[in-house]
Amino acid sequence: MNSKKLFRRKFPRRGNTISLPFEPMFTQSKIDLSQIRNHLIEQSSFRMYPPEYFITISYRDSYSRDEIVKFHKRMSNVIHDTFDPYNMNPICEAYFIEEGKKKLKTVDHRLVKNSILDKYELDKEVELVKGNLHTHLLLSLPSVPIDSDSSNKNLRKVWRNLYAEYGGRPPNHLLEDENHPYLIAETLDEVIRDRCYSFIANSDESVDIRLINNRKEFGDKGVKGWQGALHYATKQMYCKDQFLEVFDEQNSNICIAKFCSH
Repeated sequence: MNSKKLFRRKFPRRGNTISLPFEPMFTQSKIDLSQIRNHLIEQSSFRMYPPEYFITISYRDSYSRDEIVKFHKRMSNVIHDTFDPYNMNPICEAYFIEEGKKKLKTVDHRLVKNSILDKYELDKEVELVKGNLHTHLLLSLPSVPIDSDSSNKNLRKVWRNLYAEYGGRPPNHLLEDENHPYLIAETLDEVIRDRCYSFIANSDESVDIRLINNRKEFGDKGVKGWQGALHYATKQMYCKDQFLEVFDEQNSNICIAKFCSH
């Protein structure tokens, strides 16, 4: 029997499309993901305190999820200690754990003789393995006093090192109101690298901080602002069960109990 006829008999057309048996599974995944995103947008603390920073963290080694959750705890402590040591201002954090692209890993190697060249060569046996885990952090720092005179002592201590060439204080242009987000971003980059050096990868891209612009699309899905950033961070949540793998409920504080119950 013609292979095309056999395919059409097993998977009949609906109009101009072919009905595949796994279509309902994909449809349910889209429904689940849409429900999760809508809940995060409508019911989480981000509705009151929209995140201003999207931070991607790459690690120096291949760590387990449990290890990365511990790293999140350390990063959260560093952020709170730097920007709100007296627990006076809201800081909203949402940590998402994402798996990187699959990669080739050498599992064995041996010398084999090349009969054409009449010499021995190294033959490697490789396999495709899961990519390393990394972190996306959506962060809101809505009420942090940033003026050099009213800022807390921990911030001033960081600035003394970070801006030593300016006399230990941020340059004047960063102290202007419209540039405060850039000052905070530079400060975040400094303290995360300095106080989390034992597990953060050592490269310029290992701490990638992006300011979220609510008038511009984030990513390639056509969604603007922090909701677009949320779409990007949740792209590996294929179902509600997967939510608990991707989302770190232990260190996130955006109040979404609905999906965190086991």
